[in-house]
Amino acid sequence: MEPPVASIRSIALRMALGYAVFGILWILGSDWLASSLFRTPESLAMAQSWKGLFFVGLSSALIFVMGTIFVRALARSERRYRALFDDSPQALLIYDMDTLAIIAVNTSTGRLLGHDPEPLNDRSLVDLLAKPTAQALDKELPRLRDMPQHNVSWQMRHQDGRILNVSAHGQTHAEAGRRLCQTLLIDITARLRAETELLRTLDDLASTNERMRELGHALSHDLQEPLRQVASFVQLLERRYADNLDAEAAQFIGYAVEGVERLQALIADVETFTRQGVVQEQWVEAGAVVNAVLDDLSAAITAADARVVVTPLPKVRVDPRRLGVVFHILLNNAIKFRRSEPPCEIVIEAQADDTVWTFAVQDNGIGIPPEFHATVFSLFNRLHTRDRFPGNGTGLALARKMVESWNGRIWVETSPQGGTTFRFTLPDGAP
Repeated sequence: MEPPVASIRSIALRMALGYAVFGILWILGSDWLASSLFRTPESLAMAQSWKGLFFVGLSSALIFVMGTIFVRALARSERRYRALFDDSPQALLIYDMDTLAIIAVNTSTGRLLGHDPEPLNDRSLVDLLAKPTAQALDKELPRLRDMPQHNVSWQMRHQDGRILNVSAHGQTHAEAGRRLCQTLLIDITARLRAETELLRTLDDLASTNERMRELGHALSHDLQEPLRQVASFVQLLERRYADNLDAEAAQFIGYAVEGVERLQALIADVETFTRQGVVQEQWVEAGAVVNAVLDDLSAAITAADARVVVTPLPKVRVDPRRLGVVFHILLNNAIKFRRSEPPCEIVIEAQADDTVWTFAVQDNGIGIPPEFHATVFSLFNRLHTRDRFPGNGTGLALARKMVESWNGRIWVETSPQGGTTFRFTLPDGAP
């Protein structure tokens, strides 16, 4: 590895200046001294001859001393830069871009490729590359030679036969009529393997979602029809033989119809839960989404004599339909699970927290015991009997699914009024 040209020029300049100063002082001083000591032409000529010989001797000695200083400085610079190259923790390689001959490699490159660095010198770069990479490099070299810097991806062969994926960051410079490239090699094999695994996982997840959609479709269309037939024939049986049935038989028929209707509702809820539409994120006013939900629930709010307080809400980037589903579920639950006294009161607010907005829907209802805070978002999980509160236990599970679709999280706390506070997060960021 060569030391910087600026360092060589600095040393050479100091040598030239030192020699010039010495020459000027010698000429002026020796001429003055000779003219003072020698008066005759013969003696002055003899003195000039000896002066010239003496100057040659002194110049030779000076050049030897300054040359020694120069060589030692050059050697120190060479050792310094050689140490930086050889001991670098990064894999470095220098090759001739015209012949692809390797000029130098450091220890880290040897460790990367499983080779002793010294035997790699003067070998061809092609020997270290996988065949597809060598062919691609042969085509790309004319373009790379004219670029001062370039970043390419190589497949390099380890000594044990493994193929390594390497990111090569090259810097081209001219030296003694050759175009050399100093290249930083970074092993990205593990990163590419992780990316491949991630893509495979995403493909598996997409396949799972597709199967879930197919299941929802089957539940909706293939199972609903038999249930409708069962309900229809049971009701037909009741109408046709009503005069021949006692009260207990009529009650049993009612139970059968109710069970069919409940199963139909469960199937509809499962279909809603498994449906995964196209996400259409956009900047929306969260307050406008809440107002639309309040309009949909206006009849229930009026019937419950509920009071809903909406504090100023931020503008967020989200699919407004999914955000509306979350607010609809949380508000509907707050109304459904209210106390008889005091009157139902719901507060909706948002708070900025680092890189997210945390939304809260707080009520003064019957509350959720702390031991159920972790399980309340499970599918079909119910804390109350159907005769007290209708429903199938799918709402909060669907709300969690919607929140997780934008990489948020949702949880429940006991509110100061004894009710519940549902909180969920949304990514922050101004449009």
